[in-house]
Amino acid sequence: MLISSESISQSAVQGLSPGKKIGIIGAGISGLTLGLKLKEKGFEVELFDKGNSVGGRASSRRTQWGYLDHGAQFITIRDPEFKDFLETHLPENCLVPWNVNFAHLENHLLIPENQKDLRYIPCQSMNTLSKYLALELSVQTQVKIIQLLPQEYWILKDEKNNSYGPFDLVVLTAPPAQTAQLIENHSELAQQIAKIQMWPCWTLMIITDNEIQFPFGGIKCEHPVLGWIGLNHTKPERGKLTSITVQANWQWSAENLEKDTDVIGDILQLETEQILKTNLSPTNYRKVHLWRYAAPVNRAPQSYFLDPLNHLAICGDWCVAGRIEGAFLSAHELAQNLI
Repeated sequence: MLISSESISQSAVQGLSPGKKIGIIGAGISGLTLGLKLKEKGFEVELFDKGNSVGGRASSRRTQWGYLDHGAQFITIRDPEFKDFLETHLPENCLVPWNVNFAHLENHLLIPENQKDLRYIPCQSMNTLSKYLALELSVQTQVKIIQLLPQEYWILKDEKNNSYGPFDLVVLTAPPAQTAQLIENHSELAQQIAKIQMWPCWTLMIITDNEIQFPFGGIKCEHPVLGWIGLNHTKPERGKLTSITVQANWQWSAENLEKDTDVIGDILQLETEQILKTNLSPTNYRKVHLWRYAAPVNRAPQSYFLDPLNHLAICGDWCVAGRIEGAFLSAHELAQNLI
């Protein structure tokens, strides 16, 4: 039976109580949040992530010159539950305000932004946030779960044919396409999840010896190609050289999804140089990364999904909004239901 959004808030997973084992697929902010909240209530939690490290899109690229934040660029803290969660699980002064001016690029004009909310960043790298949250959890990275096996309990299998479990409940925090594929034979929720589309995002990272004197640390762009320019070196502990993160806008990224990465890098660098009115070459470091699932095209109709009959649940930033606080809120609300 398909679980409707109206019944979700009143549904419960039968027999789920402290001491039960829960498997979480994905160790981004949603997975880590849920894992911590359930562990605190006495559940036995195991997380699996296909990446080399935890964090998902709250990630950073390590180089010999310092870290480059190439996913989420900053954190806003508007919800009091999110504020309490961060204060509880992060050491003091881990998050600091990003004290720079911001601008909006519109019609080729840079318009200073009236900043309503403080933008926070972890010291050293955006990934620092995830690493602290993961300290209290059992997380296995470089494990790509490709199959869910329903027996008396759930068993998870990875691409190397290793098995994990048994689990009383499985929670998926992966992007919609991957989640729908994993549960398509196990829950009618797959039909709803498969309808949710995600925008891709091409991202360019550059480190150069050239010094840039620029009045803004971050620029949100209304531009045919670019969506964001961030002067990464204006964040604390990101190295001494000029480092820049450039993110293409979602529509352009989708239209150029299959282009060669070198071509993408050349285009993004040229457009950035024109806006900053500077030459970034020669570069010490230049890499292009594709976030294939960066932000929801059509946001989910609810903050999480729950199939209590089949002991499956789903949450993620794409259920609320494509940002770190959204990832927390989706997991928080699911945790409230399960607890």
